[in-house]
Amino acid sequence: MTEQPGPQQRIADAIRPAMLNGLQDAELIGAPGTGRINEWVDWIAAVVVGQVVQPIVAERDAFADRVDTLTHLARRHKEGHQDAARDVRVLEARVAELEAEVARLRADEAGPGRNAAG
Repeated sequence: MTEQPGPQQRIADAIRPAMLNGLQDAELIGAPGTGRINEWVDWIAAVVVGQVVQPIVAERDAFADRVDTLTHLARRHKEGHQDAARDVRVLEARVAELEAEVARLRADEAGPGRNAAG
């Protein structure tokens, strides 16, 4: 299995042929040289953006999307937990009411009113 070139090598491989071709018989002195150098710098910047910056931006955006999704899920789970906790409190209060009613009914059943009728 051949080793894949790293980012620096890929950028150099993308730039080298154009630079070698562009340097053949190039005049780099004065205004024409300044124009040529500026064209190369712009082209190199475009290669670096395409080879380095755009993949990083894509990875960052994908990561941000994952974080947004996880944040949304966490909020939904938190809300669900709060709803469940509220339901538990309501049900516990209702159980306490029913237990009190059962106790009252048992007390009424065993109380003096029954003995007088019986």
